[in-house]
Amino acid sequence: MVALSTAIAWPNDKVYLFFDDGTYHRYNAVTGSFEQGSLDVKENWGFDGSPGAFVWWGAGKGYAFTGGTYVRYDQFDDRIDGPPKPVAGNWPGLPDGSGGGANWQQGIDAAVNWGTGKLFLFKGDSYVRYDITADRMDTGYPRKIAGNWPGLFSQGLDAAVYPGGRFAYFFRGAFYQRYDVDADGVDDSGALADFTLAPTPSGALAPARLLTLVQANRLMADLIRRGRLTLKSPVFMDGPSGIVSPTPSQRVTVGPPTLDGIRYTNALNPTAEFFDNVDQRMLLALYRLTRWINSSRPDVTELLHLGIGHGSGPPNDCHNQGRALDLSGIRGTDDGTPFTKSIKTNWGQLPPRPGSNVRIAPSVDALAFGLFTTAFRYATFECEANGIGTANKWPMPQLGGSGFVIYPDYGGVAALRAAHQDHIHMQVGPTRV
Repeated sequence: MVALSTAIAWPNDKVYLFFDDGTYHRYNAVTGSFEQGSLDVKENWGFDGSPGAFVWWGAGKGYAFTGGTYVRYDQFDDRIDGPPKPVAGNWPGLPDGSGGGANWQQGIDAAVNWGTGKLFLFKGDSYVRYDITADRMDTGYPRKIAGNWPGLFSQGLDAAVYPGGRFAYFFRGAFYQRYDVDADGVDDSGALADFTLAPTPSGALAPARLLTLVQANRLMADLIRRGRLTLKSPVFMDGPSGIVSPTPSQRVTVGPPTLDGIRYTNALNPTAEFFDNVDQRMLLALYRLTRWINSSRPDVTELLHLGIGHGSGPPNDCHNQGRALDLSGIRGTDDGTPFTKSIKTNWGQLPPRPGSNVRIAPSVDALAFGLFTTAFRYATFECEANGIGTANKWPMPQLGGSGFVIYPDYGGVAALRAAHQDHIHMQVGPTRV
């Protein structure tokens, strides 16, 4: 049997398994079924053979690793995006072996995007966590697979893939394991020759800004069934042939206002037990934000906001259509110590910083900087960034730049910057319909 080299889930609802002989298989993530096999890697992807690891980054890009080099792949142009580059110097923090351990800069075994703003890279019996926002490996790694990934192969992974939804898959030799993301442990396994996927709703890896109403409706239903959120109205109803209520075009009321264990608290009405008039695409964006913001230290318990589903503008405004969030603060605990970080107090009211047009920095407030920049980077990946829908193009905006994510140091229209000293604005779809 030809050995598996790597695997990747792509935002076209496909999963690809690459083999050492330069061929790959394609699977449909929505149906879970095998589609086509023995396809030519060179002809269809442009790689000189199968990569050693291939991982989806987001914002239209994936990265393929071969030994100590990597290439970037563009989703929309469907081609390799530039020449090979060395891992060393371009993937900050990855161990170089100088401390006596493995040299991660000369090759990794497997890589997977966990949908939380984090990548997990595996080598031998260990793994590291790589942060997309900071573009570097998190501190405290490498760690052993054993004891941290319940039931998973303890070493020698060949590939890993997460199509979104509830299940991820890990491969070693002639076998695979299915990992239940909700339960945080392996729940099934089998022979690679018999591999199939659990069906995942369409759009699970697509950014919220590109979801259709139907995709958002089905993804929302999946989260409700998994206990990740509860609708107050319309009442959620399943039927023999699919979702009966709500319809894709209906705006929804979420109550209690908690998504995946994190409460969305209205800073202007903290006792409110729901938020309403929310477009289902925006609801997916709100859920995904909770996954990004709580993927590592500190422990976030609340996201404070100045409005979801309502605003002061005309009826066709993104706020009044339930397609925007004004994030005003973040609350939680850090090593057991409670904290509240306010966009206004801990960013908007800061004095100018010499030599920079961005006032927030790790040297100013490391905790606030980490939280706020994660929220900002998330918004550029999932919500409108430098265009609308497919007009969003790499590279995504950096802090101090312009675009549709607006915040205290926004580099666009001065009036918008002045109006956003107390919150970060993010939206799905146009500002006005």
